[in-house]
Amino acid sequence: MSSSPTDALQAKLGHHFTDARLLLRALTHKSFDQKHSNERLEFLGDSILNYCVAEMLYHRYESLSEGEMSRTRAGLVCHESLVMIANRIGLAPLLRVAESYRGGLSRESILSDALEALFAAVQLDAGHEKAKRIIEAHMIALLESGQAELRKDPKTSLQEHLQARAIPVPTYEMLTKGEVDKRQFTVTCSIPRLSIKTTGTGSNRKQAEKDAAAKALALCPK
Repeated sequence: MSSSPTDALQAKLGHHFTDARLLLRALTHKSFDQKHSNERLEFLGDSILNYCVAEMLYHRYESLSEGEMSRTRAGLVCHESLVMIANRIGLAPLLRVAESYRGGLSRESILSDALEALFAAVQLDAGHEKAKRIIEAHMIALLESGQAELRKDPKTSLQEHLQARAIPVPTYEMLTKGEVDKRQFTVTCSIPRLSIKTTGTGSNRKQAEKDAAAKALALCPK
């Protein structure tokens, strides 16, 4: 028996809903049904997400300082990270939105809000511990894949290093965008005052910039 799209979503999410109405509501954008939209679930999910990530960082990564935990949590719960999770579990095609919004399904706000609503729906359906396990699993996957950083990413570290020495921040320039199947990007990082120019590569522009920044930071005088 073939599975439905919602079955596939639930499998990738890590939870099969007992109350299917909660799943339906989490998938409903206000443009489709204002009265039964996911806005209230999103409000709850935002708080659940922030708490679960904070607790995960506190217990799982004891070496992190308060500042590092704050930066890491911000990186994990930002729109960009949530959209990566939403795309991984196949959320976008299942959102219930008005036809006029179909072209905006890639917008981060719609996807990230829906994911937060989904996390809240899991907690209402199966309790906090289940929601926490699911959130932790997806966040750890981001960290282990390098899509999110535990500490300052190389670009932040490089910028702070230069600013502390009154040196202008670096500039980044994308040289090449690889073939679709290869997903390879090449970016340069330039610091003219120090005569430093490095080249970084990655599966997306952000990763390529991080690679170039890390190489430039290694060349900077201490």
